[in-house]
Amino acid sequence: MAAQQPASSHARVELLAEQATTKPGSHVQLGVHFVLESGWHIYWINPGDSGQPPTLKWQLPPGFNVGQIQWPRPERMQPIPQLADFGYHDEVLLPVTLRVPASAKEGEAQIAADAKWLVCREVCIPEHSSLRLSLPVAATAKENQQSTSIFARTRKLLPQPKPHSWKVSVKSEKDDFVLAVLAGKRIAKAEFFPLEPGQIDNPAPQKLEPLARGVKITLKKSDLLLKPIPMLRGVLALPGGPAYTIEAPVRQSIQ
Repeated sequence: MAAQQPASSHARVELLAEQATTKPGSHVQLGVHFVLESGWHIYWINPGDSGQPPTLKWQLPPGFNVGQIQWPRPERMQPIPQLADFGYHDEVLLPVTLRVPASAKEGEAQIAADAKWLVCREVCIPEHSSLRLSLPVAATAKENQQSTSIFARTRKLLPQPKPHSWKVSVKSEKDDFVLAVLAGKRIAKAEFFPLEPGQIDNPAPQKLEPLARGVKITLKKSDLLLKPIPMLRGVLALPGGPAYTIEAPVRQSIQ
């Protein structure tokens, strides 16, 4: 199994598989692994105030198909007070799920992806590469010992569905959204990353108020937001802990 590692001035990129061999009718985790030059970054699905997220265009054997990118929790990057972006420094694995058809024959399955990304520091540079992977299909599946640990680390960074016991509400006020999360315990620190661009003023400080059984976060509305939104969607990241997907109807306040 080999993945092409293209020459790039600011990123080393490769296509990895969590399994050394797979079997017909199974699912396999693939991932595009970025190792970034110090000081450079790429972007999350919502890049924030600038940039654009990586894209992948797949070429697969007949019957194989692949899911959407699973985005690890992002970092907030704010080099100046007026701008904030969401993305990744150092390294990141962007996983996807490959579905192997039950009709797959034993042998080497050739997987390819055309990857495009924007890598930025003081300037942004568009880069791209054709990534390739030869994935053996066999009667039994085996782990790839060389990549098991990076997939395991990445799974801990993927946002989880919020616990069923949580109660989440969003109130729309004149200039702000007020996000309230009742989690059954006090949350002293958290950060909200919006999934949809143009709703939240990204660089504005998020006003956090710990509650006895949760947290209340006041989010300044974006100047680009011209009409009410029915739903607020995003990721609530707890420092040093898990991140959760948040989706809640927006209640309009009576002015």
